[in-house]
Amino acid sequence: MAEDHSNVPRDMPSKRRTVLLALHWENEAHKQGIFEHARQQGWHMLDLRHYGMELPGTFRPDGVLFHLPTERAPLVRRFLRIGVPVVQIQDYIHPRLCCCVVQDRRAIGRAAAEHFAARGFKNMAYLRSEGWEKSPAKSIGQNFIRHARRLGATADMFALQHRDRPLPWVRFETLASRLRKEISRLELPLGIFTYNDIMAGRICQFCAAIGLSVPEQVAVLGTGNDAVRCDCSSVPLSSVDTNATGQGQAAAELLDRLMDGQPPPKKRIRIAPTAVVPRQSTDVLALPDLDTARALSYMWTHFAKPLKVPDIADAAGVSRRKLERHFRTYLHRSVNEELTRKRMERCCELLIATKASIDTIARQVGFSTAKYFYKVFRKATGTTPRKYRLAQISKHRKAENSGTEDRQ
Repeated sequence: MAEDHSNVPRDMPSKRRTVLLALHWENEAHKQGIFEHARQQGWHMLDLRHYGMELPGTFRPDGVLFHLPTERAPLVRRFLRIGVPVVQIQDYIHPRLCCCVVQDRRAIGRAAAEHFAARGFKNMAYLRSEGWEKSPAKSIGQNFIRHARRLGATADMFALQHRDRPLPWVRFETLASRLRKEISRLELPLGIFTYNDIMAGRICQFCAAIGLSVPEQVAVLGTGNDAVRCDCSSVPLSSVDTNATGQGQAAAELLDRLMDGQPPPKKRIRIAPTAVVPRQSTDVLALPDLDTARALSYMWTHFAKPLKVPDIADAAGVSRRKLERHFRTYLHRSVNEELTRKRMERCCELLIATKASIDTIARQVGFSTAKYFYKVFRKATGTTPRKYRLAQISKHRKAENSGTEDRQ
């Protein structure tokens, strides 16, 4: 997509703007947001990776978009000397010298704490990086801890790497032992939030090595919602979707305004996370009994299948009688009542989020006959699936219209 306009003088008449793009990381979501705006505006894009991440002296773009690590500060200083609008995605380098579009780190930490709290976790921890003190993302962990405590949880923070003596991640046994030592100070079940999906995947591996079950004993939540990294983890990862696509688009839109001659914003533009995307690594309720937690995790993962109570008891390794007793003790409902509740929860999500037929949704959530599904749905909600869908869609449209009016 990038084109070389290095020989075109900047003052040559042109209907199209030339924007220099310098992205060190392969963040497809950021690029998606940038390129969507670029296509709409007809930008020429110059990708600096085509030039070894070095700036040829003849380049005279109309604007610069960049997302680079701190060691690239000299390159950023060259961008700033060109004399054109410069927008940074994040705020790692010279944030006072250029406009920045950043993640709303307070909102990310708050969303993670609320995700664990909604699942009943009273013990939470944040696993931070070894470069914590100098990281602009420090506030994510701080706000996670702060909000977790406001929600009544015990919240702690720790690191596996020492800042001055970081170990190669291939030193698996040593790092797993460090995790065991840290977790031994905390109470189970424990919810661990961390700074990216790679680290979240490592936590799952370390937990398996030291004999802890994910998510029954340790639930793990990452940041970024990188689909490949989340799905390729030993346990599929739940993750905070930071809305990188929206961040990239907002950065491109800001650059356009600056190139139009508009004044820069007085504050950094903050992009709120989209949501916490749940997968298996947090797909559980925090329970003091491991057998019940395992049964619940199995049920939540396989609820679309024709499950029976003996199947769930076998998966948890307990007798049916014991399982029923524990469900009554810890969840205050029977195994079948919890299975129905989970199916109804997913059914309501699909009715709102998809256009699939009601009969199709009934099969997807594990009901073998439409007649029985309609009976259960009416009992649970007091209405029919069709009326529920229409009412929720109408409610969401009114909320969106109200939000649009508020912004105007």
